[in-house]
Amino acid sequence: MASLSIGDHVSDLNGSHDGELVDIQGSTGYVVQANGVELEFPLSRLKPYQAPKVAETRTLSGPLRDTTLGPAHKALLASVPDDVIAAIARSYETGDEGAAARPSFARLPDSKKLDIIRIYLPSLPQRILAPHMSLVVAMRDLAKPGR
Repeated sequence: MASLSIGDHVSDLNGSHDGELVDIQGSTGYVVQANGVELEFPLSRLKPYQAPKVAETRTLSGPLRDTTLGPAHKALLASVPDDVIAAIARSYETGDEGAAARPSFARLPDSKKLDIIRIYLPSLPQRILAPHMSLVVAMRDLAKPGR
């Protein structure tokens, strides 16, 4: 067990909660999270905080790093209908440009899925795209500089 002091930034052992250690009473530590909620843990279940590692998948062309999506991008990704995602995944996975060397669409980080959707969306058949023109416009706007 690491030596912890009041004021330390700590997390529980599995890393699901973190915050400032504000009090120690016996073998119990009291942690205040950034949202103001106070939690108590046995001191043996606390450790000094370590920032989470960025997800990374290796491909033949190098690492595939996930970037954090902002709320607007998360909402845009969540708004893509399942039939459109399925069609884009099929197009992406059957592409001839080194398809065997890249991970499947389902295994991509969300930021890469959003990029692939933006790239492949215009190539989908009109019968699939017609009901989703606002999505096409939103993806086009995503590609503009400064977004």
